[in-house]
Amino acid sequence: MTRTTKPPLESSPTGVGGLLTYLPNYGVVICKECQFAIQPSAFSSHLQNHHILRSKRRCILDQLSSLRLPPPERVGVPASDSRRIADLPVLSGIRCSAAKCAYACTSIKRMCQHWSEVHHEPNSKAIKYREARLQTFFRGNKIRYFEVEGPRGLQCWIQKESQSATKKPGLLSPADSADEAPDEIQAPPLDYQSLLYMHHYTRHSGFFLNRGNESTTFWVDTIVFEAHKHPFLMYSLLCISAIDKARKATDLAERRNHLQASGSYCAGAISGYRAAVIRPTRENSTAILACSRLLGQQEAVRDLIKFETNHDFTIEDIIEHLVLLRGCTDLMIQLQPTLPPDSPFRLPDQVAVGLRRIEENDNTNMPLNPGRIPADIWLILSTLEGRLKTAGLLLEKEVLMIRRVINLLAYAASYAYDTKEDEFGWAGWNATEGWLRSPIVSDELLPAMREVRPAALMVFVSWVMLLLRRMEKAYDWMTGLSAWFVQVAIKVGQSTEMEILARDIFMFD
Repeated sequence: MTRTTKPPLESSPTGVGGLLTYLPNYGVVICKECQFAIQPSAFSSHLQNHHILRSKRRCILDQLSSLRLPPPERVGVPASDSRRIADLPVLSGIRCSAAKCAYACTSIKRMCQHWSEVHHEPNSKAIKYREARLQTFFRGNKIRYFEVEGPRGLQCWIQKESQSATKKPGLLSPADSADEAPDEIQAPPLDYQSLLYMHHYTRHSGFFLNRGNESTTFWVDTIVFEAHKHPFLMYSLLCISAIDKARKATDLAERRNHLQASGSYCAGAISGYRAAVIRPTRENSTAILACSRLLGQQEAVRDLIKFETNHDFTIEDIIEHLVLLRGCTDLMIQLQPTLPPDSPFRLPDQVAVGLRRIEENDNTNMPLNPGRIPADIWLILSTLEGRLKTAGLLLEKEVLMIRRVINLLAYAASYAYDTKEDEFGWAGWNATEGWLRSPIVSDELLPAMREVRPAALMVFVSWVMLLLRRMEKAYDWMTGLSAWFVQVAIKVGQSTEMEILARDIFMFD
């Protein structure tokens, strides 16, 4: 029998004890909301994706570090006659019928490939397999199916691996959506100071949020009206206004007051947002998406303010922002069916298709320049792998991964620089977010960045300079974001060769 034990996280005011489950028999920690095990290297970013405040994340990570957690490839699996593991989905799949073979998968095509490579049977009509109920601890490139019997009468469902990204990726469990704000920060009353912040929002902050079909009128008029119906959105508007004033303040005392107000409003926003995001409806979905974007923006601006006087950031701080950006995009896609028909948050069909094409692109061959990408940008992309090798920054074992990520970056850039596709300002965001949503980036590049591999960091710098920086020019709040990302990447890389190469390619001081 599988024994499940929650780690000492239940006492956390954020209710994370209801989000994570530790299985000591296997040495894995499962996210009950996402329904898969989290790789130890991804704990911090995963908690960030669930909007757990940084102060709480530190405590949780300390507790998780005391658990026995082997790497994914060394995690054992249950016997095939074991009952299903709670909090993991049961999938309809197939298992190899060859003697002493436990291979399982969810498609006949993969089973045929298995028989050809392992059992040396190229004839697809000769392979033997049977239907089976399957589970897997991990997703992405660590996925490994195992058979379970499951409780009698269990209704299994077919679930493609590619659907895992739409399984409420950034949503919180009911246990983690308490109505009260964190103990140390209470949401302030809506008073005269709030009125002043709202005035600043409608006169300045709200003018730098629109993208695609959205207009400034939508953000300073329609969204303000929505905030009247949804207090968590009202707090997020005040939060973004206060952080905007904090960044522009030259007096330290004034900046400190604005930062304190922003933090308090943020607490009020997160509290209501968590409760709403687990029950999206046509009435609140617009408010949820607006709040999601505003909270992500507040996180970025807050760290940009800190960076002015404190350069002690790590690559994990950067990855947290990348995960947050991806989480906002995941939520946008997931809530499309619940949005009102006339909502500017609705993605046009060509935009959704373009985003999907980018994130699903996985090619070892550099695509041809269709003529959209400027010659100087194309030269950077087409020579990057070779320059990494020449500089001694590319390890032999990571050549294929780096090549695929660079090719994906080139494919994304072809969208970003296509003015025909960018009639409403979608293409740049498609390129930026589609690249982040790709399994190549999330499952392979980000772990390599966590290991501070120079080649991975250099590709990240290229994404920042070629795609993200283009978006920064149109948004006041993003000013300095690309420079911050690059400086942190170069600092943690601790490689003179990487720094020289980055400065040579992108010609910055």
